[in-house]
Amino acid sequence: MTVVKEKAYAKINLYLDVLGIREDGFHNIKTVMHTVTLADDLTVSVAPSRSLTVSLSIDGNRFLPNDSKNLVYKAAVMFYEKIGISADVKIKLIKRIPVAAGLAGGSSDAAATLRALNKIHKRPFTTKALLKMGEKLGSDVPYCIIGKTALCEGRGEQITKIRTPLKLNCVIANSGEHVSTPEAYSALDRQYSNFDGSVQSCGGKSFIAMSKMLSSGILDKNAFYNIFETPILEMCPRSSALKDELLSLGAKAVMMSGSGPSLFAVFECKSEAENAKCAILAKGYSAWCVSTV
Repeated sequence: MTVVKEKAYAKINLYLDVLGIREDGFHNIKTVMHTVTLADDLTVSVAPSRSLTVSLSIDGNRFLPNDSKNLVYKAAVMFYEKIGISADVKIKLIKRIPVAAGLAGGSSDAAATLRALNKIHKRPFTTKALLKMGEKLGSDVPYCIIGKTALCEGRGEQITKIRTPLKLNCVIANSGEHVSTPEAYSALDRQYSNFDGSVQSCGGKSFIAMSKMLSSGILDKNAFYNIFETPILEMCPRSSALKDELLSLGAKAVMMSGSGPSLFAVFECKSEAENAKCAILAKGYSAWCVSTV
């Protein structure tokens, strides 16, 4: 039996714009994703077998499915279909990243599964091949395979790595409200008239500022942008109040991540972030101190 442990890191969206609806029904996006230290842990064990068996156990979230409905399970099955061998695969997942929260927890778990299995089998697949597998599992999975900071376009599968000196100290905070990705996009389609061009996004200036911030590493609160934030926070009053709370605690910038409703608040230093986290926890919210990976 071969055992590999793998971290599945959360991501935040420093910038996120939606450019339109594609012919396949998906949306074209333009986003800068950034890996942070909040992470799930996977332990993957593989033994020889005449038939493929995958078993998944989950600690930390009793509501998650442990069968073919889970992206971890799907990733493992896909990997063995591609490699063309059988095995007895056991995966233990310790969940810390909240689900349906805009932090790519499920996508990161799937990506970590692919990375772990590729290590166990002496890397039969190139990174490019893993990215192709990830693309079939979900729009955020390809990015989660490589992590760090990247510009992601198309559905998210067109990835350009970004080298940046930017280092962030953040509090990720979650109100407990949940918004599914389809719900979020439906709200966005309503606000932007199905992206027929009659209502324009205002993300252009922010992207210029974002590019400068990533190049210099100097924090600029005007660089952060998320087109989802206004419609989603209107649907999630606790999250809206949470944003105000984080700003009152001295955050330099507060932005929703992904399709939400989790928020990340940027602070000058770790001690300020720790103090803010304690204050947020005392208010009954969930909160984690994180930094750039």
